Amino acid sequence: MIISDDSTNNEVPQREAIAAVVVDEQWFDRGEFAAVCGVSLEWVSVHVDAGVFDVPGDEPARWQFAGRDIRRARQIKALERDFDAMPELAALVIDLQDEVARLRRLLA
Repeated sequence: MIISDDSTNNEVPQREAIAAVVVDEQWFDRGEFAAVCGVSLEWVSVHVDAGVFDVPGDEPARWQFAGRDIRRARQIKALERDFDAMPELAALVIDLQDEVARLRRLLA
């Protein structure tokens, strides 16, 4: 994006912020899930095929994702981006982090 110095235009571009609360029991179809997570439909399909997300059935139009999968998807996306990790490896790292957090809660 190119921003020019136009002293006659004093308007500042505004971005609309969207806030929402997602509960674990909330369900999303493939398109909604991809949009909320900021990923493509292809990304979702690759990760379902890799076993990263547990969705019933082979038909993508019938896949349903839980609200808790959003956090997982965002964390996996970050690991893939930052460390060029394969989907399966990124999912394993997230699983291990969750297990460590669970064990720490038990010890507290």
